[in-house]
Amino acid sequence: MSQRSKSSPQSWDAYHRGRASSAGSLESVPEGEQTAILSSSAASGPRNVPEGELRRRRSSVTARINSIRQMGGPNSMDNFARSWQRAAGFREITPIRRLSQATSQEGQDDDEAGIGARSQGPSPQTRSLLRQQFEAAGGHGSNDTAIQDPNGEQSEPSETTKLLQPHPKPSVQDSLRMRASVAASSFGQSYGSISSRLTAKAQRRASILIEQQREASMRALEDEDDEFKEELARHHVEQEVRPDGEVIERVVGESTVPQTIFNSVNVLIGVGILALPLAVRLSGWVMGLIFLLLAALVTNYTARLLARCLDTNSGATTYGDIAFLAFGTIGRNSIEALFILELTAANVALIILFGDTMNSLIPCVPTLTWKCVVALGLMPLNFAPFKYLSVTSILGIMCTLGIIFIVLIDGFLKPQAPGSLREVAVTYAFPQNWRTIPLSLGLFMAPWGGHSVFPAIYKDMRHPQKYTKALTYTYIFTYGLDLSMAVLGYLMFGDSVRDEVTTNLLKSTAYPHALNVLTVILISIIPITKIPLTNRPMTDTINKKFLIDLRQMEPKARQYSEKSWKHNLARCVIACSANIIQLGVAILLPDFDSIMGLMGSGLCFTICVIMPVAFYLKIFSREGDEISAMERILGWVLIVICTILGIIGTVFALLPKEKLGLAS
Repeated sequence: MSQRSKSSPQSWDAYHRGRASSAGSLESVPEGEQTAILSSSAASGPRNVPEGELRRRRSSVTARINSIRQMGGPNSMDNFARSWQRAAGFREITPIRRLSQATSQEGQDDDEAGIGARSQGPSPQTRSLLRQQFEAAGGHGSNDTAIQDPNGEQSEPSETTKLLQPHPKPSVQDSLRMRASVAASSFGQSYGSISSRLTAKAQRRASILIEQQREASMRALEDEDDEFKEELARHHVEQEVRPDGEVIERVVGESTVPQTIFNSVNVLIGVGILALPLAVRLSGWVMGLIFLLLAALVTNYTARLLARCLDTNSGATTYGDIAFLAFGTIGRNSIEALFILELTAANVALIILFGDTMNSLIPCVPTLTWKCVVALGLMPLNFAPFKYLSVTSILGIMCTLGIIFIVLIDGFLKPQAPGSLREVAVTYAFPQNWRTIPLSLGLFMAPWGGHSVFPAIYKDMRHPQKYTKALTYTYIFTYGLDLSMAVLGYLMFGDSVRDEVTTNLLKSTAYPHALNVLTVILISIIPITKIPLTNRPMTDTINKKFLIDLRQMEPKARQYSEKSWKHNLARCVIACSANIIQLGVAILLPDFDSIMGLMGSGLCFTICVIMPVAFYLKIFSREGDEISAMERILGWVLIVICTILGIIGTVFALLPKEKLGLAS
C-alpha cells in the first residue's frame, strides 16, 4: 500500500491528537473498514446532496492557471496584484479611519520569519513552551477552560472529551465587535501602544489617533459594506520588544519585501526622469552627478526617519498623522495643503508632457489644443470607481521603463551626432553658464518625491523591521534608472537637449518611425492612467472639508447624500474643477522644466527633507538621550541648507529664461 503524504497539523488539538483528518474520509476510519465503506457507497448509488452543496468540477485549464497564479506563496502573482492595487490608494492625504486595528486572524505563511512576536495579548493561562511555539508559528488551539455543548451550555473537560474542542473560527463581524470592546479599555494596553520616548504633547496626540481608530472600528460594525470587514480579517497586531526593553504594538500589513520594493519603485519612477538630461546640462557632469547622488542619499535618510516616527505609537499610519504628532492640527492642515499642491503640480506636468509629445508627432495641431484634449477628456474618469482606476497604476512604471529602452535603442541605431551613442555630442564637466545651476536643483529633486506615500507603504509591510532593506534596494534600482537616463540623454544631445529628452527623439527624422510612434503611445498612456488616479485624493480631501465625502458618513446619512442633488452637484463641481485648474496652470506655465523645477524646489525639498527632519526633531525633543548630538546637528544642517536651496531654486524656476541666458 502506497504511503500517503500527510499534511502538517493546523491546530494544537490536531497536533496533540495526531494528524488532522476530515470527518467521514477514508483516512479517519480504520484501514480494515475502508473497503466496506467503498462497497456500501457503490451499492447505494449516487447520494442525494442538496443543491447548494454540490461542487462543480473545474477544468484542467482553470486549475493550471490558478496554480500558476498562486505560485510563490506570499509573493504569488495574485498577492502582487493585490499589493499594488492597495498601493494605488496610498496617496490619500487624510484617510477615513475604519479598520486601522484588527485582531490576529489565521493567515498565510510569511516570506521570511519576522523578528517581532505576533500575539493578540496576554494568554489567560500558562501554556507549555511547545504549545507557545506552535501557536506563535500560526497554529490556533483551544485555550478556554470550558467547551460549548450543542444545547448551548458550557461543560468542563472530562474523561470523555479528553481535550477541549477547538472553537470555530470567529467571523469578521465577531472580530470587529471584539476589537471594539477591547478598544474601550485604555489605549496603552491591548488596543494600542504609545512609546515613552515621545514628548508629553506627542503622547496626548497619539492617544487621540488611537481613539479615532477605536471609534472607526465601532462605526464599522454598522457599516453595510463588506469591503472593510474583509480588510479587517487580513490584518493583525505585532508586538515588538526593542533593545531598551520597551514593548510596542503595530498593525502589520500584507506586502512582502519584493512587493514593497515594487510599490516604492512605482512611486518614485515618474515623468521627472525625462528632465534629468537637461539638469545635467545645466549643472555639468561633476556637479550634476553629485547633486543626483546627494538627492538620493538625503531622501533615503529622511524616509527612514518617517518610519521611526511611525514606530512610536500604533495610531499613526500616514504622513499627515506624523505631522499631527509633531505640530498638531496646524501641522496636518499644512501637510494637506502641500500635498494638494504637489499632486496638482504632478498633473500639470503630465498635461504639458502630453501636449508637447503630441505636437512633436503631429505639428499641425497646436500644443494648447492637445492640452485641452487630455485635461477635459479625462474629466469623466474622476467619477469612475477607484477599484478600476487602481488597475492602471502599474502601467506608469512599465511605460517609463519602455521609454528608457527606446532612448537606448535610438542612440545605438543613429551613427552620427547629435542623438547618437556611437558618436556622442560635446559635453562639459562644469556648466558654461553658472546662473543655470539653481534651476537644476529642482530638476534633480523632482524624481524623489515619494515621501507622501512611504508611511503607508511601511504600514502595509508584513515585516516592518525589513523596511530599511526594502528601501535600500528601492533606491539602488531607482538611482540606476535615473542615472542611466541622465547620462544617455546628455551624451546623445549635449547642449541641444530639451526639457523633455523624448522631444529630441520625436523632432528628428533619423530615428525609425515605428519607435517614434511607440514613444508617443507610451508617453500618452502615462497621463491617461495617472491624472484621474492623482485627482482622487485631492477631491476626497476637499469633499471631507465640506462634509460631503460619502466614506465618512453613517449609513443613513450616506443614503441621503447619494440622493441629494446639492451634494451630488458639489462633488461634481469639485471633481471637474481639479482638471480645469490644472489646465489653467499648464497654459500659464507651458514649460515642462519650469513646472518640474517648481515641484522639486518648492515642494520636494519641503515634503521630502525639511518636514521629515523637523517632525523627527520635534517628536523626540524631550530631555534625555533620545537623539544623539551628532544626529541633531545633522538634522538642523539639513533643514537650513535645504531651506536655502529650496527658496533659491523656486525663485530661479519662476524667472524668465532669457534672464538666465537660456533660449525660450
